[in-house]
Amino acid sequence: MGMFNYIKVEQDLPLNDELKALNVDFKKEEFQTKELEDNIMTTYIIRDYRLFELKITGHWEDNPDYVKDNSRFGEFFNKNKWVEDNREEVFRDDYTGTFTFGNYIYGETKESYDLFPDWKCVVVKGLLTEISLITPIEKHSSKDRIESDENFFKKMDDHKIKMKCPVYSLYFNYYVRTFEKIEWKVYNVINRIISFLNWLQWKGIKTLIKVLTPR
Repeated sequence: MGMFNYIKVEQDLPLNDELKALNVDFKKEEFQTKELEDNIMTTYIIRDYRLFELKITGHWEDNPDYVKDNSRFGEFFNKNKWVEDNREEVFRDDYTGTFTFGNYIYGETKESYDLFPDWKCVVVKGLLTEISLITPIEKHSSKDRIESDENFFKKMDDHKIKMKCPVYSLYFNYYVRTFEKIEWKVYNVINRIISFLNWLQWKGIKTLIKVLTPR
């Protein structure tokens, strides 16, 4: 899926009849884009046909409430706490370009549809000269997603029931979890090897050849 940036829309969006019928307050929705500058989870705001960037500065501190949980990422994301120092909305009058952004609206029944609307924006020196709904809107039946969710929660409930059995609990905690940790460590080793080989193939050898080649 990769990284992206967030878009908050604080003005009315162009909608077709299908979207209007949903009675969704799009000003409260969260949108995403992969076409607006570097994708580093930055938040941009569209307001009064102007583009703003939300700039937040802060620092990490030790979390006094941290309790070791042995999870893969808990050591960093729980042991450390992000403290916000400042936030400001900066008008991006230095930005000119075109990008699309969108979100998803899930249907509530198996007979409904999941909609994935996208909008196109043209910005000149921070001012929106165009904002339009891209049609046709991508949509899929909600049935498969709802049935998949139902199946997932059923498995979770079954797992909780099984964990009450000492035999299954022993198997899961000392066999399944152990192999998950081994798998994660092996994945990290392989990933480092692949990264090194990529560097060697595309940069390391070329650098060596350049140094050794007579001028």
